[in-house]
Amino acid sequence: MPAGVPIARLKMTERVIALSFDDGPQATPALDSVMSVLSTRHAHATFFVIGQELAAHPEIGRRLLAAGDELANHTWTHPRLDSISTDSMRVELARTDSLLHALGQKGRPLLRPPYAAFDERVLDALRRQHRIVALFDVDPSYDLPDSASVDSVVNYTLNLLGPGSILVLHPWYGDGAKTLATMPRILDRLIGMNYRLITVSQLFKSKHAIVEPSLYHEITP
Repeated sequence: MPAGVPIARLKMTERVIALSFDDGPQATPALDSVMSVLSTRHAHATFFVIGQELAAHPEIGRRLLAAGDELANHTWTHPRLDSISTDSMRVELARTDSLLHALGQKGRPLLRPPYAAFDERVLDALRRQHRIVALFDVDPSYDLPDSASVDSVVNYTLNLLGPGSILVLHPWYGDGAKTLATMPRILDRLIGMNYRLITVSQLFKSKHAIVEPSLYHEITP
């Protein structure tokens, strides 16, 4: 994958979807629920973690890696990268990288900018750091109102997903209970349609895939 290019989806024929989670992770029953849903379905996911939150519960990172999941960089304190200096951004990312490596994540972790927010200055800095920027093309919490029913979230999400999609879920805060209710139903439907649920890095290693333009971002002039 090209460095410094926001990647939201791959164009491909293989029936695979990358599952990802943003923020946290929190040492709450939600974590056990997420891990149980994944393990019982032989699915794997990429967890884009906030460094300072994972630092408070490093055992979570070890559990996720032991389960075959992936840890990725969502910065140390969750700032908008286009609102901080390049030096501050470098510190945010490097500090989180160091923690992920200490917990056992191999290689340069993928990056997802908080709020999917960046500008050309940020992208240029990320290219210089050889960062792979992994966004998403389906985020039901962004697209739908809080009042949306579980059935509505499930159906809406499934209608948008396709081969090469990157789905992002947010189970740790806010309306996390709804995410936990929709997640097993979404995964079961996808598996019933012969999709494999994999990490973002696994998706990016797919052969004969074409990078599609980012759909979700807040790039500023």
